[in-house]
Amino acid sequence: MDTYDVSSLDYYLKLLNKQKKNLKAAKAHQGERPEDRMSQQDLVNGFEMHLAVQQIHEWTTAPTERMMQSSFLPPPYLPSIAPLEELKQTFIKDLRLETHHRGAYLLLRSITRSNRMTAIMAIMEDEREDALMLQLYQQDDKKDRPATSILKQNDIVIVKEPYFKVMADGQYGLRVDHVSDLVRVEPCDKRVPGQWAPRISDLDKTMDDWDVEGNEAIKAEQYWLAVQNYTTALEFPVSIQERMALRLNRALAYLKNECFDAALADTECLTSPLDAPGKALERAGQALYELGRFSECQDILTLLYEKYPNNISATMELKRVRCRLGEQESGTYDFKTIIDEMSKVPPLHLDHATFVGPVAVKASIGRGRGLFTTKAVKAGDLILCEKAFAHCYADPAGDHTVAAECSAISLLVNIHTNRMTIGTQSDLITKVVQKLWRNPSLLPDFMELHHGAYKPVDVTEVDGKPIIDTFLVERIVSLNCFGCPTSSLKLLNTVVTEDEKFFHSCGVWIKASYINHSCLSNVRRSFIGDLQLIHATCDIPADTELTFWYRVPDGGNHEEMQEELKNWGFECDCAICLDAKKTPKKVLKRRDTLRGDLDTALNASELDVAKVERLIAAIGSTYKFPSSQVPQLTLWTPYLRLIRTYATENQPVKVVALALKGLECLGFVIKGAHPSDSSGIPFEVVQWGVMMDYVIEAWIHLRAAYMTLAPHLCQRAEECARLAYKMCIGEDVTFEESLGRKAREEVNPLET
Repeated sequence: MDTYDVSSLDYYLKLLNKQKKNLKAAKAHQGERPEDRMSQQDLVNGFEMHLAVQQIHEWTTAPTERMMQSSFLPPPYLPSIAPLEELKQTFIKDLRLETHHRGAYLLLRSITRSNRMTAIMAIMEDEREDALMLQLYQQDDKKDRPATSILKQNDIVIVKEPYFKVMADGQYGLRVDHVSDLVRVEPCDKRVPGQWAPRISDLDKTMDDWDVEGNEAIKAEQYWLAVQNYTTALEFPVSIQERMALRLNRALAYLKNECFDAALADTECLTSPLDAPGKALERAGQALYELGRFSECQDILTLLYEKYPNNISATMELKRVRCRLGEQESGTYDFKTIIDEMSKVPPLHLDHATFVGPVAVKASIGRGRGLFTTKAVKAGDLILCEKAFAHCYADPAGDHTVAAECSAISLLVNIHTNRMTIGTQSDLITKVVQKLWRNPSLLPDFMELHHGAYKPVDVTEVDGKPIIDTFLVERIVSLNCFGCPTSSLKLLNTVVTEDEKFFHSCGVWIKASYINHSCLSNVRRSFIGDLQLIHATCDIPADTELTFWYRVPDGGNHEEMQEELKNWGFECDCAICLDAKKTPKKVLKRRDTLRGDLDTALNASELDVAKVERLIAAIGSTYKFPSSQVPQLTLWTPYLRLIRTYATENQPVKVVALALKGLECLGFVIKGAHPSDSSGIPFEVVQWGVMMDYVIEAWIHLRAAYMTLAPHLCQRAEECARLAYKMCIGEDVTFEESLGRKAREEVNPLET
C-alpha cells in the first residue's frame, strides 16, 4: 500500500527478464557436479582483491553518488525442518548445481574475513580443504555491526540442507536465505575435525576469563560477542550465585542485542519473581517493556519498587510503563509531546503503546479476514493507533552516517511473483526476519497475517531454535506493508509529483493489516513517525467492516484499478466499482472523452473557467446515481482547481458554491450550508463523504468565504475543517498553528 511498485515500467521489466534468462541458463545445469571449481587459493585471492577494490570505491565515492542496490529474491524454497541428528554430512565435491540437498549438511570453516553487500559473504572450506563462496542473507541489519562480527575468520558453521547454485558472476557458491538453516558450531564440538581444533590459549581459559571478556565486550558495545562469552562461561561448573551473576550479565547483553525473549528467560523472573534480585527484576521489566507486554512489566516493576523504594530507575520506569498502559487502554495520547519528539532529527521510533479501539478481527466474505467494529463509532473517532511491528526509514542520500537507523533505498526484485518495488522493503524483510529470530514469542501474531497462496512448513521449532521462513516473511511483507511518510503533517500543503505519491519508507502494522480495501472507504490512515493512526471518516454502525484504499481511487479506469488490486487477490466490489462495472461502455467512453477534454482545459496556460464548469456538468450527467450513493470522484480535482481559482480572485459566492459541489461529489450531504438559505435549517453534515486529499482545504476555503457572506457559519465550517484535519493528519493539536489561525486571518489562507 502506497509503495513504489515499478513492475510495469519498461526499464525494470528488462532487468527482470534478464535475471530470468540468467536463472533459466543456470537451471539447465541442475544436478551437475561442476568440474571447473576454482582452487581454494584462487577463490581467496579473488575475494581479497574484490574487498580491496570495494573499499577504495567507498573511500572515493560520495554517498549521494552511490548506485542503488538491487536485491533479487530467488524462486522460494522451504527452510530445513530436520533435526541435525537426522542429517548426514556431505562435502563440497559432492554438491550438485541448482539443488537443495535435502537430508544432508555441510560442516564449513571461514577462511577469509567476511564482506557485507546484499548478503554476508566469505570463502569457506570443508575438512577436505575444498572451498566455495558462502552467501548469508537476512543477517543482522544493524548498520553499526560489521560483517566481520557476524561471520568471523575461522568460525565454524553447519549449513543444513545446502542450496548449491551458479552465482551472478558465473562462479559457484552456497546461498542461505533462511537464518534457521545456519547453525554455529563451537570449536570444541565433537563434529569439528582435529585440524580445526581451538587454540590452546582458548582451551586454557577459565570461567572467570570468559566472564571478564564478556564484560569487556559489553563496554565495547559488542553485545553479540558478550552473549557468546557469557554462554561459554556458563558451560563451566559454577555455583548457584555465579550462575545467577553470569545469566544476569548475559541478560543485559541480550537486551542490548534486542533478544528480549532470551533476556527475560535469563532473569527467571516469570517463574519466581518474589525471590528475584533487583537486577533481575529491572532487566525483566526492560524485556517485557520492549516486547509490549506492559501489564506484566508493571507487575515486575511494582515488585521492584516495593523491594527498593529508593531505586530512582524503578520509579522512572514504573511511571513510563503506566503512561504506556494509559495509552493502550484509553487511546489518550499527548500529541503535542509526540510532535515535539518528531521535531528531532529522524529517524525516530517513538516510545508509545498501541491502542486498539472497539474492533475485532472476523471473517470477511470473499476476503479472508477483516477488522470489524464491535460498537458504533462517530466520524473522527480514533479506532486504532498502532506502533509498527517493524519500520524502515528511507535514506534518500544513501548516507548511513547521517543516521544509523536509516535504510538505503534499493530495488527489490521478486523473480517468482514478477513484482519490483523501490524503497526500503528489502531492509524491512531483514528487519522482520531478525526480530522474529531473536524473539520467537512474536512469531504467532506475525505469521497469522495474510500470505496468499504460499504454503509454509508446519514446524515452528527444531533443535531448540525457531524456524524462520524468509519467503513466508517476504510474502507477508509484500501483501501487508505500508509505504509511509515521516509524518502526514509534513505532507500538508505539499505539492507532490506522480512518483512522490508513493513512499520509500515503509513498515508493517499487524492490526492495521487486517483492514481490507474499498474505494468507498470508511476509515483513513495517517502516520506520525512509526505510529499508524486510523480514524473513522464517517459514522460507522456496530458490526461493520472497516475499509480504506490500498491504491487511491480517482474514479478513472475501472480495469486499471482492479489490475492494481490483483496483487492482494481480490476485486473491489464497492458501490463506485460496481457502478463503473455496470455502466454501459458507450457512457464510459463518453466520460473518458470528456475527462480528456477537461484535463486539457485545466492544463491550459490560461484557465477557461466557463468551459471547465460546462465540462464538469457534462461529466456529472454521465452518472446514473446521485453522488450521495455513488461518489463521483472524477470531479473532485476539477472542483478543487475552481475553488482555488475563485478564492484567488476573491469571489466568495463562487467559492461557497463550488466548495459545496466539490464536497457533494465526494458523497458529502450537508444541510444549511448556503448563505442565502432562509429556511432556518441549521448547518449539519448529515453524511461524511470520501476523505480524499485536500478535503481540509475545501473546508478552509469555505470558512474563509463565510467570513464575508455568513459569519454565523464560520465556526461550524472550522469545526468540520478541524475534524477532517484529524482524520487526515492523525491529530488536531497542530491544527491551530497550521491552518486555524490562517483561516481566521486571511481570505485565501492556503495561498502561499
